Amino acid sequence: MSESSDPFGTGSSPSADWYPDPSGNGGQRYWDGNAWTDHVRAPAPAAPQWQQQQPAINQYASPKSPILAIVLSILWLGAGHFYAGRTDALPIVFAVVNLFLWILTLMCLIGIIGWVPMVIFAAIDARRSAIDFNDRHGLATPT
Repeated sequence: MSESSDPFGTGSSPSADWYPDPSGNGGQRYWDGNAWTDHVRAPAPAAPQWQQQQPAINQYASPKSPILAIVLSILWLGAGHFYAGRTDALPIVFAVVNLFLWILTLMCLIGIIGWVPMVIFAAIDARRSAIDFNDRHGLATPT
């Protein structure tokens, strides 16, 4: 190989290392800090077809029905969110508050005052969560 003090055009000689082969064969050639050596690496073999990068496909995701998310939220706060794939704290808080409100409702009918607005909010939010789930996974939203 030809000797050159600056084959990379940087103004100074780069450190010794493997670099793309200047002959253009697609492999690498070793630069010893002063000149190219005769040590070469062949181009990396192409990955087999089955190993090549494929787009991520969630094979187990199914479309979530916004209507079912609403119904589940009415039956038990938080259930519609769990159905819609939510894993944050909101569905857990809804489920715990729902238990407390049901106990109040069954004991003295006071819990119904807090339960009705929470059901309305949970139903709307669960519907939105089901639609967001479908959008995240590239699924059509059932009507």
